[in-house]
Amino acid sequence: MKVHFTGRTPHLGEPDPRRDRSAGVPPIPAHILDRHHARQLRPGEAALAPGQSTPGGTIYRYDRLLLSGRLLNNAERLAELDTALAVYGIRVRRPDAGVRSRRARLTIGDRATPATLDAWDTMQNLRAAIHSGRCHDELAKRVRLEHLLVGSAFSGVGMLGQKEDYYPGTGGPFNGPSANTAYPGRVPVNLIVPMPSRRPAHALPGGRRPVVAVLDTGVSKRHPAFEVSDYQERLDTFVTVDHELQDELAATADPETPVLAKPWDQAYVSHSLVHEIASHFGHGTFITGIIRQIAPDAQVRSIRVMHNDGMVYENELIGALNHLADEVERARDGDDSAQPVDIIVLSMGYVDEEPGGVPEGSQLSAIKRLTSLGVTVVAAAGNYATDRPFYPAAYSATSMENEAAPMISVGALNPNGSVAMFSNAGPWLTCYASGASIISTYPTGPDGSASPLVQVDDEYLPRESLDPDDFKAGFAIWSGTSFAAPVVAAKLAAAMYSDDESQEFSVNDIRAAVNRSRSALKAIGG
Repeated sequence: MKVHFTGRTPHLGEPDPRRDRSAGVPPIPAHILDRHHARQLRPGEAALAPGQSTPGGTIYRYDRLLLSGRLLNNAERLAELDTALAVYGIRVRRPDAGVRSRRARLTIGDRATPATLDAWDTMQNLRAAIHSGRCHDELAKRVRLEHLLVGSAFSGVGMLGQKEDYYPGTGGPFNGPSANTAYPGRVPVNLIVPMPSRRPAHALPGGRRPVVAVLDTGVSKRHPAFEVSDYQERLDTFVTVDHELQDELAATADPETPVLAKPWDQAYVSHSLVHEIASHFGHGTFITGIIRQIAPDAQVRSIRVMHNDGMVYENELIGALNHLADEVERARDGDDSAQPVDIIVLSMGYVDEEPGGVPEGSQLSAIKRLTSLGVTVVAAAGNYATDRPFYPAAYSATSMENEAAPMISVGALNPNGSVAMFSNAGPWLTCYASGASIISTYPTGPDGSASPLVQVDDEYLPRESLDPDDFKAGFAIWSGTSFAAPVVAAKLAAAMYSDDESQEFSVNDIRAAVNRSRSALKAIGG
């Protein structure tokens, strides 16, 4: 597995007014947008308040807004917000008490005339109220769209990979079979090489495993390559899941939209009668297997925030990041019951509507909080063959604290070491890693509805051509920056448990955690 660092300090560069403002927007079909109450913001059709510039394209949830914690605790500003939006027939239903969420739900108010629920228009109406002096300008910074993030893998099954007019998750200027067959979708394979052996935790330097949190589609409940247990059981399995955290995230779920109620990879989209394998089913299991192959002595903490169609709600992602930060903070304060993570993998992202600068908000705050506590964050750069900043990966260009763990953005390499044609790039990129035609673990069932092209009777065993969605062997080949990111994360984890006996693996010392993360980065060439 190759890793190539760019050798430059990540930065965003100067905004280009001639840039295609819809570059890098995932080509998500209408039925998937409807499933998640989302819309694509089209720059040429966007309503604008006085003084506002034309936005960039993005994907956002049309009946939700994110409110900052500071605003949720300010009754005066909340009253101003309610008053300003009531004029347009919109009500803002804030999270219930005791539910850890920053998401506000938009509903139609009591006005007699019809109104349309659209978070972007609501934001512009709020800015118009601020412009006219009816609201404090602080509200402009405390109210944001809730973005829909998309998993960064080539979707679909079979050698033709994804059809761009159907599956989300990838894009770029590719048409025709030659472009797609070069980067296949999920294809079943046999893995002959055995998984590397795993040492007991007490045999590692410091007597502790580095923990890699994978925030994704969840993980297969059973797979021959790794054991899985619940986080609360405190077992030394390669993967842990957290039912308690999943329940907490499910409590913030919206009515009428899918709920991530369990930690397991789910095969089918709900209410589909076809039983076609979901576009991102197996995504989290595949990432987990990459870490298992490169860093067998690590431990993966699997947290499900991605739906099996590749969609991630920004609010759930922020909630999971802050939950992990809370636990790291408790560990740094000496709480022996806390099990802090060392590295976080984020194989998803979005493009922001703001044409220039770094988008501020709760997502960036959560990442800065984690890196300041000594946790390294590794994010996929996206698959859209554009230099438009893709977040959270492009947060690597943000000025973090001087004494903080790194934030790393990762593009994809072909097997020969060249940059994959689909990979995003730009001055905000930290490095490239192997991400095309990767082999890793995949859930062993159930089968999808696709069938072999040819089947014939045989005296002893069935004879058929390759079944494109029968993964009973438990392994697949797949491509995307989604899989380049865990290559880097796994190499960092392996460097953390090197045989250097002087290595300090304290969990309650921020300085030691930061030094450990920076030393690991240096060890792999960063």
